[in-house]
Amino acid sequence: MLNPKEKCAVFLDIDGTLIADSFIIPPENLKAIKAARAKGHMVFVNTGRSWGNIPPVLMEQIKDFDGIIAGSGAMVKIANETMFSGSLSNDLVFRIAGFVFSNPQYWATFEGYYSNYVITNGIRHCNEFQQHIGSMSELKKACEADEIQVIAMGGEPISEEFETLFADEITVFQFSYYADLVKKELNKAVGIEKVLEVTGIRRENTIAIGDSNNDYDMLKYAGIGVAMANSQQSILDMADYITDSNSENGVAKAIEKFLL
Repeated sequence: MLNPKEKCAVFLDIDGTLIADSFIIPPENLKAIKAARAKGHMVFVNTGRSWGNIPPVLMEQIKDFDGIIAGSGAMVKIANETMFSGSLSNDLVFRIAGFVFSNPQYWATFEGYYSNYVITNGIRHCNEFQQHIGSMSELKKACEADEIQVIAMGGEPISEEFETLFADEITVFQFSYYADLVKKELNKAVGIEKVLEVTGIRRENTIAIGDSNNDYDMLKYAGIGVAMANSQQSILDMADYITDSNSENGVAKAIEKFLL
């Protein structure tokens, strides 16, 4: 059972949880996070985004948190020191890219530590912080200078053919408009476990807050799994507690309830 008199750790998803309609974290959430840390607790971002896919404006707001788990467990940073890195192998990246090039109904974003690389296949645009990839040689050149932590793939739901081809190597987290492809042995719960190994915080004294399918593992692993009111049904069904939505400062209200 969580004991707020001991050091606790909070793990926060970003999209649909910590933020709402922009990359600006609501002041109420920041206030609650600051108050929790002032009491000696630790607060971490635990996101499916790669390190290089966290927008600078958002990174500036979370830089003073105690750490960041990125890529659904692919990288763990505590106090800006990398404690773990488990990027996808170049061989796997190239084979997935080959599938996407051969199946133009899909697009794919290869999310790296430094940048993001997009096979658009003519069905989506690159953002200003992404690089267009038009060939395997361009992707191979990008991978020489970067490491891919997670792949986002969309255009239509992931096919059974794709899942069968890569079933032993990746986990597919399907969302409404795209899917995250994560290295098989990794997920957000693995990221939490690695943080606890370093900090010594007891698993019982952890709170995980999220809203989507890729948050399932961390909510199940944490001492208290908190679902946002705007969560997917599978998350609402398994959570220990349901807080208000991301547009109603649900993160702040959960932190206040359990730690303040």
